[in-house]
Amino acid sequence: MSKSHYTHVIQNVAGFRFLAWLSMFYMSVMILNAVLTNRYIGTNTFFVLGGTLTSPFVFVLDDIIAEIYGYKITRSIIIAGFAAQTLFALICQLAIIAPHPSFFQHEEAYAYILGPSLLRIDLSGFIAYITANLINSYILTRWKVLLKGRKFWLRSVGSSTFSEALYSFLAIMMMEINSMPFQSVLKVILISFTIKVCYSIILAAPANLLVNYLKKWTGIDVYDFPKEFTPFKYGDSHKHD
Repeated sequence: MSKSHYTHVIQNVAGFRFLAWLSMFYMSVMILNAVLTNRYIGTNTFFVLGGTLTSPFVFVLDDIIAEIYGYKITRSIIIAGFAAQTLFALICQLAIIAPHPSFFQHEEAYAYILGPSLLRIDLSGFIAYITANLINSYILTRWKVLLKGRKFWLRSVGSSTFSEALYSFLAIMMMEINSMPFQSVLKVILISFTIKVCYSIILAAPANLLVNYLKKWTGIDVYDFPKEFTPFKYGDSHKHD
């Protein structure tokens, strides 16, 4: 089957309006992940980082955007998202070190949640997410070509499962290795990964319905070809033949 069969020329500019909504939801979840990571949830023997309950939505949104709008736009959103999250963390640091009146009694609370630990979480998350999410988008969109656009739900679960395993290991190891014993870190990684896989399976069907609806509503269904797959090369322009 010829390449022209797959190449989609985007004519419905209005179809990109929904991309703004998806991007804003994506950014909101990223900020939630960063802020909630310091909040442990569970018991003394069974607990996870708070961000574990929200981070799977990043991968789902990543899959939806990549499936409809293509790998290059998804790559831009991932990188721009972390640039925005880093700006958020830096502004929080400036607010914390700024002088405050003597009657203000909550400085320590702000510093604990939004202080230096937030920068550490942002850096750790950047390394883990950039690696895992770009690989996630790469696998999903490559499989899309191989499977001729079919079985989004299966491709989403497969790519997300692999990427979430990578993210869970990298992020939690970097964030918590100095906060708890190594065995406890491994336990948290395993529990977090299990929760994320369950999320991926549960959300696969709703995401599949949303993708099918958006493809029909926007008229956009971008296919990426092998020479377009450059996970860490940003900003190149590419013209379809």
